[in-house]
Amino acid sequence: MEELIQDLRKIEGVKAVRKQSGPVLKIELFHREIPASEAVDILGDLRSISQSIVSILDEARSDGEFESWEWIQKPEKKYQETSLGRNSSVSDRKDKGHRPGYYRVSIIE
Repeated sequence: MEELIQDLRKIEGVKAVRKQSGPVLKIELFHREIPASEAVDILGDLRSISQSIVSILDEARSDGEFESWEWIQKPEKKYQETSLGRNSSVSDRKDKGHRPGYYRVSIIE
């Protein structure tokens, strides 16, 4: 498990990897808070970070370190919606950031 944590820490954009209660890993990303918002601005390419995490976890699973894994929580895009007129049913969605600024992964041994 320690080797897996070290491999995850080497991914560009990953700030820290911590083991939580049970077989759960919390993978924190570099991010900054957006003032007056619940969302955070993730620094780096979220798509490539996700692919790297999946690749490392799948490789560790195929090496027999654990049986399987699954996402508990992933960063999701948050949007700011603005109405386009008084009686309009159409709204404009602006990208506001992501929430939360980390991944949580359950490891099944």
